[in-house]
Amino acid sequence: MSTTKAEQQQSEFLDWYRPLHAQFLRYCDSRCIGLDSAEDLVQDAILSALESWDKLKDKDKLLAYMIGIVNNQLRNRLRSKAVHQRYLENRRRQLTDRLESKPELVLDLEYFLNAMDDLPEAQREALLLQAVSGFSIERIAKIQQASPAAVKTRISRARKQLRQLVATDSQPTSLNQRLLTFCSILL
Repeated sequence: MSTTKAEQQQSEFLDWYRPLHAQFLRYCDSRCIGLDSAEDLVQDAILSALESWDKLKDKDKLLAYMIGIVNNQLRNRLRSKAVHQRYLENRRRQLTDRLESKPELVLDLEYFLNAMDDLPEAQREALLLQAVSGFSIERIAKIQQASPAAVKTRISRARKQLRQLVATDSQPTSLNQRLLTFCSILL
């Protein structure tokens, strides 16, 4: 039985995407708390990437392309003040649901996520790709189309800014503890 061009294209795409799925899902989950379900975001990115698969010249840049799709979708959804307010309310509700037995962490984590929201996009993305998705500096450099030194600088600056922001809330939780808590809730 012969396969159609669309079936071949889908098969080739899935061969490239499968090894990236778990890390991409973790990235999406870390970005969409309170806005969408990570699975919906992943599915939208997959469909969009699959539609453009034959136009993507460098298949090694699939992950960077899909992360760009996700970032653009989220940015577009959060442009409206009303949507942004609902997003913050939904995020708080989801954190409360996930941390039902630890209400003291809800405000702490919400404060931390608000600080993450204040980071420049490239810094936040690099930090999430490393801390949540587990990508190497070299892989992040390819995704962000930057040098490994630039990625290290972005991560370092993001951590420094977060340290400064979370130090002002008088809470004893360290940045590493907050990142670990954040990751454990998402995963």
